[in-house]
Amino acid sequence: MEAQMKLHTDKKLFRDTILATAEYFSISPVYIEKDYWITYALRLMAQNSDADKVVFKGGTSLSKAYHLVNRFSEDIDVAVIDASSFTGNQLKTLIKKVAKEMTVGLQEIFIDGVTSKGSHFYKAVYTYPNVLGQTSKSAVSSGNLLVEINTFANPYPFEIKTITCFIADFLAQTNNEHLIAQYNLHPFTLNVLDKRRTMIEKLSALIRFSFSENPTLAIASKIRHFYDLYFLGYDAECAEYIRSADFKTDFAELYAHDQQTFDTPARWQNKNIEQSPLLTDFLSFWNKLRETYRNELSQLAYTQVPDEKEVAQAFISTINTLK
Repeated sequence: MEAQMKLHTDKKLFRDTILATAEYFSISPVYIEKDYWITYALRLMAQNSDADKVVFKGGTSLSKAYHLVNRFSEDIDVAVIDASSFTGNQLKTLIKKVAKEMTVGLQEIFIDGVTSKGSHFYKAVYTYPNVLGQTSKSAVSSGNLLVEINTFANPYPFEIKTITCFIADFLAQTNNEHLIAQYNLHPFTLNVLDKRRTMIEKLSALIRFSFSENPTLAIASKIRHFYDLYFLGYDAECAEYIRSADFKTDFAELYAHDQQTFDTPARWQNKNIEQSPLLTDFLSFWNKLRETYRNELSQLAYTQVPDEKEVAQAFISTINTLK
């Protein structure tokens, strides 16, 4: 196995480098530290002998692999490739192995209502040594990572992308490559879900949860999706995809897949997308979410947050394509 990242083993240098990186990029030190540990776990996953069987996905992949969004997250979302080709025991063994090996050096903490482990799904919170001695009151908690591995997704298409961390970028830009080599901070590659697939997954999730008994509360918990979709919509390749016939076809296939796979919220499996309040009365719906958007994203983003009116118009433009 390749060597794991080890800057954290020199606590003083690690702390000093976090603070210097934070000042250099004008990003909170708490987030620089968390980014290091997310990258640490992803590097271990990339070194796993079963790395070719899994895909890194979700909002964190949009920032770490595609550099499309400028926000932080504590989630590491992973999907198993071609899960139907495995037996139940094989899946359970694979999930357990990947989760164990990508969290070496981290401490799992059980959280009621969050921790969930089975043959098809793994969700657990891990803590990392917090050398800053700080706690964050933001939407991303300091000291914790959330690892999710699931077999329900259909993670195609995916591609190989390069991953690095802010600390390594800082060291490279300040002529400290020797520290990158000394502490194993070199970039690495792993499978990442295509950004276009991530886009339709986020759209499907929003529409699905808009059928909840309390849709405003349900969608508020996924407010980051609107931010991500805004930037995805302005990406040239994603914008071209939205205009193509494939966009509507791919979404319809994914929506049908999700309806067959997920039974919550109740009765959503019989709903057409045209019945969603996100299509029938989005602006009224958005008015109830604007404050949540402003409050949460202002804590997560490390660049200026797009105006909520622009985010709303971008979403309307995208969602209307599905009508």
